[in-house]
Order: sequence, then structure tokens, then C-alpha cells
Amino acid sequence: MMSWAPFLLLAFLLPAFFIVDDCPESMREIIMARCLLALGSNLGDRREMLSRATLEAASLPNSRLLSRSQWHVTEPIGGPGGQGAFLNGSLLLDTQLDPADLSSAMHEIERQLGRQRVVRWDARAIDIDLLLYDLQEIETEQLTIPHPRMSFRRFVLEPACEIAGSMIHPSSGWTLARLLRHLVDAPRYVAVAAAEPASACRLATELCQALGSPKLERQIPDSAAGPDSLPSEGVEFTQKLADMLRESRWRQVPELAARLPLAAEPSLPPVVSSFWCEGAEAGLVRPAVVIAWEKSAPAKAQAKLRQMLDRPGHGPMARIQGEDFPAVLSEALAAIRAVWPTLPVGEAS
Repeated sequence: MMSWAPFLLLAFLLPAFFIVDDCPESMREIIMARCLLALGSNLGDRREMLSRATLEAASLPNSRLLSRSQWHVTEPIGGPGGQGAFLNGSLLLDTQLDPADLSSAMHEIERQLGRQRVVRWDARAIDIDLLLYDLQEIETEQLTIPHPRMSFRRFVLEPACEIAGSMIHPSSGWTLARLLRHLVDAPRYVAVAAAEPASACRLATELCQALGSPKLERQIPDSAAGPDSLPSEGVEFTQKLADMLRESRWRQVPELAARLPLAAEPSLPPVVSSFWCEGAEAGLVRPAVVIAWEKSAPAKAQAKLRQMLDRPGHGPMARIQGEDFPAVLSEALAAIRAVWPTLPVGEAS
């Protein structure tokens, strides 16, 4: 006689796979993606606007709001002048929506709450960004995940780390807590990278002028002639770059020693180099942030740069694309101010 026990067991289990609300917690984590959102407002009743956005996010279909950070008051970074302070925060949620649908839902919430997209980085009633979607890395015309500027923005990482410090930023391979700790504890040092040395040198020089910063190559005595006097490739070139970053040498130069951790004043501009020495060799000074200008260049040079930038473990990095130099410079300055919000920044020339 055929036993009905297997069929009865299957009938008992099937609803658990199709009714999400009745799933046990362990199963729900398997079928739902964990996502991190950033919220901001600097127009009107900011707290009310963020509260309404939070309620809308909590009401998304097939989603569950897990946690909300405290609201943080921050100064605006980039964009037109004269803006009021922002109120920023983060939300952590699980969802069955795919990344594109979740992003579209965020834009719809912004639209319903009065967001108008006219001028980039202008004052806004509400701003909602999808920062992370599990460990996925997505780059399309409509959507980039992780958010391309989150790794160096303290105003994003500080609230995010309250609720999701252990989440991994997949492009860098670092946790959010490690990214924030690095920005807080790192030397006041910015490294510029580009496929061609002349491009990196131009951007580094203009950054120094706008920030009132010293250029690293001019602070190390035997490299005062600048990077163009060094061999263009090979072991000798790499060793000379590494020598410029030895902490023991920085401590011998007052301009550099003043920018090491625990010594720097809040308004002291960072030292800037027109090269990036990849890797974490012991005893080398690591930049707080890398500014990578991905402009057009010969194919071999571009491929070499992308290989460096795509390798995990690099930490905070601003990848800037485009040929419009004033726009590139403005974005680089905004990235640096996002690391050191109290830093006075002059006008980009």
C-alpha cells in the first residue's frame, strides 16, 4: 500500500516557501537581500521629511525595515553655495525587490515628497541613495552599486556605521566600520592617480593650489625636481615612490610630520602627491583617500590603471571620469572636503 506520509509532509512545507511573512528568520535571510540606504534633506522641515521618507521605505512591498540611524547635522559638500545644513541618516532593510526596482521605488518616494532634480548637488527637500545591495557590484547607465562616492564620505559612513558597520563595501573589500576608522585616523594625505603621469601631475598641482597644500614630491629633498625626473617604470621607479612614503622620512620633514595621525590640526590642508603607490607595505604612509582620474589615455596605460583601481583592498577612493578639467577638479575638491569637512577649500580655477 502506498504511504501518504511524504505527500502530507510536502503539503505542510510548501506554504513556508511561498508565504514570506510566515518564513522563519533564517529562511527569510536566504530569500531577501540586505540593503543600505542613505537619506538627506536640507530644505524645509528636514526632520519631518526624513521621517516621511522612512515611513515610505518601511511600506515598500516585499520589504522589511530593520533599523534606522540617528539623524546627523552636516555641512553641504559641493554644489552651489549658500545652502543650509543637511540632516543625514541611514536605513537598513531586507527586500525581495531587485536593485533596479528598489532604486526606482526610491526615486518615486523622492518625487512624491517634492524632490526636483535641476542642478547637481543643489539644495533638496529629500535625497535617497541606494548605497549597498548585499555584496552586489552593478554598473549601468541608471544605477551604480556600491554608491560610487560612499567610501570617502564621512557624512554617509557615520550614520551608516551606527546600524551596518559590519557590512562589506564590495569594491574596496573593507567593512564600513573600517572605511570610517581609516578616514578618521589616516594621515592628511591625498594620492592622485591617472593613466598618464602628466594628467596626475596637473590635477595634483591644481589641488595644491586650491587647498593651499604642499606637494609631496617637493617635500622630499632628493625628489624636489618632481616625478618627471624619475625613471618611468621598473623596480627603481617603484622603490623611489615607496621611499617617499616611509613614515620615518615624513617625521624628518616638518610639513609632513604635521600631517601624520594625532598631529594634524583640523584646518590643516592635506599633502598631495601626483602618484599612488599601491599596496600596504609596512612602514609606508597610506593616503586617506585616492583621487583616480579616469580620462582617455593610450589603451595599455588605461588597462594598467583600471587593473590597479579594480583590485580590492585599496580603501577609500574617488573615481572621477571625464575630460572637462574644471569639472574634474571641482569633484576632486568635493571628495577631499567629504573626508575633512572642516577643511577650508578655495575656488577651483
